[in-house]
Amino acid sequence: MHPPSSSPHPHPRRALLIINPTAGHHSPRRQAAFVKHLEQAGLDVRIMETRYRGHAAEIVKIHLPEADLIIAGGGDGTIAEIAHAMLGQPCPLALWPVGSANVLALELGVPFHDARNATLIASGQTRTLWPGWLTTEGQASPTLFLQMVGVGPDGWVVQQLSTALKKRIGRAAYAVTALRLLSTYPFPAFETDVDGRCYQSRLTIISKGQLYGGPFRLFRHNHHEEAAFSVFMLHRLHPLCLLKQAWAFLCRNDCTTPAFSFIRGRTITCPGSQPVPAQSDGDFRGTTPLHITSAPAPLTVICPARNQPPSGERNFFRQCSLNIGKRRY
Repeated sequence: MHPPSSSPHPHPRRALLIINPTAGHHSPRRQAAFVKHLEQAGLDVRIMETRYRGHAAEIVKIHLPEADLIIAGGGDGTIAEIAHAMLGQPCPLALWPVGSANVLALELGVPFHDARNATLIASGQTRTLWPGWLTTEGQASPTLFLQMVGVGPDGWVVQQLSTALKKRIGRAAYAVTALRLLSTYPFPAFETDVDGRCYQSRLTIISKGQLYGGPFRLFRHNHHEEAAFSVFMLHRLHPLCLLKQAWAFLCRNDCTTPAFSFIRGRTITCPGSQPVPAQSDGDFRGTTPLHITSAPAPLTVICPARNQPPSGERNFFRQCSLNIGKRRY
């Protein structure tokens, strides 16, 4: 699959703004100002707020024929839900990043300044993305994801996360919840199969982009415009081994070590008989066994051309090691 490169979309006029009012950085005052910017940019804006999980998809299915574009106002989970309902449609998706982490918006270079974002949306500048397609145990149908899937501790943290705490302190709620890992989560080993190659893992992260947990760059490559993923696997939990291998990874271009691996793949499965929690784009998605491949159709997203690194990125390992060493991966 080779999607077309960045291109201008015919200038849209009828915009449907779907808003998750519980998103971490949403407020009625900010919403009113953003809508005013959109109208000043020449858009006719219709606003609809979600009331429950799955409501955004229902809104899309009912009102998609009436819109020239849809603007997703929320975090990564809300955006993924709306994108799933739009999959395969020519109508472009725009982002209003008002969630706690907004990793996808950072990745795509979408402006966080609302006036500049409104100008971008009105311009119709688009990229064609290939989302991921996730199936977990007990799911009736696959779930679309735009940024990443985490299996193991990553999934457990999202499963245990308090919505109220996330609303109150934003992205820091993930760190607070993660502090309970050592005393509560058993860190079971599970299999991760990448294009037929089998690995034992304690944590697996499958990503379309470079960023993880906000502005931290974990992966070297961006696969948003192709049918592929970056895969990180943590194999060992011994602290000294992890420190030694992390230092080697910072100072050299080692992509695979006894402690962890970075590889590329197109089809990822975690078969396992023991259920391991999984999350995608910040929402809990169930447990293993799971299967990941590319979505059956592309998605047109309004965003800047791909000509610069993700916005505000920071190197994940460099940040965690207090800026010691130089990472080149």
